[in-house]
Amino acid sequence: MKSQKTKLIKPQKNRKKNINLELIGAIIMFITGLILITNSSKAVIIICYCIGILISLFGGFNLLNYYRLKKELKIENTTNLIIGVITVFIGIITIILASAIETFLRFIIGLILILNGLSKIKISIDNQNYIIMTIGIVLVGIGLYTVLAENIVFIIVGSLLILSSIIDIIKYFKNQKK
Repeated sequence: MKSQKTKLIKPQKNRKKNINLELIGAIIMFITGLILITNSSKAVIIICYCIGILISLFGGFNLLNYYRLKKELKIENTTNLIIGVITVFIGIITIILASAIETFLRFIIGLILILNGLSKIKISIDNQNYIIMTIGIVLVGIGLYTVLAENIVFIIVGSLLILSSIIDIIKYFKNQKK
């Protein structure tokens, strides 16, 4: 009996689709970064709206499930009713208080940065380390800016997204030349 060789068929990759998706992803990251840099406060509010809508939808599904079970199976599962009502309420409150949540988050982040900076300044005074003192002063400044003006954390994240997307776009065009 002769041994037969089987030929392995390898699937060919469609590089063009992958590269196009990479370019689209890089463009979306760039736009998201721009939004975070220019409107960091509004971005947090929009995120709160989205979270509130998702929580409300979850509650709505629980309410629908409660009424479906009650109607079809004649079972009163009050757990679904209670969870549904509470989550719809929490979702609506999240939507209504979105700007207050943004202000609270900004204040908390700024306060953490200020306290961290002050502790670094105290450590640097004890150790006479001017590099740590400089870092502490910068952290206090960033914390004050976050509390009083904008959420600098989201501005930094937006800047990093833009930088990453620019690198991805450059890689895309270098791959196109090959």
